[in-house]
Order: sequence, then C-alpha cells, then structure tokens
Amino acid sequence: MRSVQVTTGVRPTRSQATWGIASLVSYAVGYPLALVADEGLGWVLVMLGGVCLLGLGVVTVRRIHRGSGVSP
Repeated sequence: MRSVQVTTGVRPTRSQATWGIASLVSYAVGYPLALVADEGLGWVLVMLGGVCLLGLGVVTVRRIHRGSGVSP
C-alpha cells in the first residue's frame, strides 16, 4: 500500500493560474450578459468558461500524476 504525502503551501503553476483566471473572467462576464442583458454572446462566454475549467482540470490532473512518481 502506498502512502500519500501531503505538502502544505503548494502554489498553482502558471498554466493553472491562467486557466483558472480565464474561466473566472469568462463566467463573471458571461453570466450577467446572458441572464440580465439576454445576450447570446453571454452564453458563448459561459461555454468558453466551461472549456477553460476543463483545461484547468486537465492541467491539475497532469501535475498530480507527475508528482506521484507513477510511470504511465
């Protein structure tokens, strides 16, 4: 059985920060446009935010896998 080592103070990488900020901005601009202003562009931005959130997940899983020392 492998033990899991928890490291405190782990900071996000530049790519994680970029994907996270892009997702946050897309949602923050897209939802008000879509719901309040009834703009189609708002829903496009919300969808783009979902894609950015998926990218953040992929980058995070790759980072975790790389740090685990398990070869594919």
